[in-house]
Amino acid sequence: MSKLEQQIAGWREQMLSAGIQTPVPLEELEIHLREEIGRRVNSGADEQRAFEISVQQMGRPELLNREFNKSERNIMTKRLIASVGIFILLLGVTMILPALGKHKQRNVAALSAGASYVSLTWMDDEKFGLALGTTFALAGATTMLFGFKQRKA
Repeated sequence: MSKLEQQIAGWREQMLSAGIQTPVPLEELEIHLREEIGRRVNSGADEQRAFEISVQQMGRPELLNREFNKSERNIMTKRLIASVGIFILLLGVTMILPALGKHKQRNVAALSAGASYVSLTWMDDEKFGLALGTTFALAGATTMLFGFKQRKA
């Protein structure tokens, strides 16, 4: 193993001890470190100096860990908001469908009893289910879209 590889392994151990233990962030950081080292070596720096400058530029492990934790919390918060929105949207739909079904059933019963027209009037309970369900569906759709929205910091 080359000296540079040993240094990178040691840096990786520092990251692990600072709390960056999930594979994806650690691999991303290592890829970034290797790219920085490669750029500096291509610019004429020796590997040792390129490693030192690149590590210093990336920052302390504790700060990097804090930033990754913030990013992870933001992602989880957005997923939670989107999930709640989907739940509320589905709840709204489950309120709308029975109101529509009841209205249709009442009209079918009236037609089969000999009525010659379909009633366009809605009963109070049908109106309530429709209004409440629509409110929930719109609130759920808005919440879901807010959760899915990607914000650039």
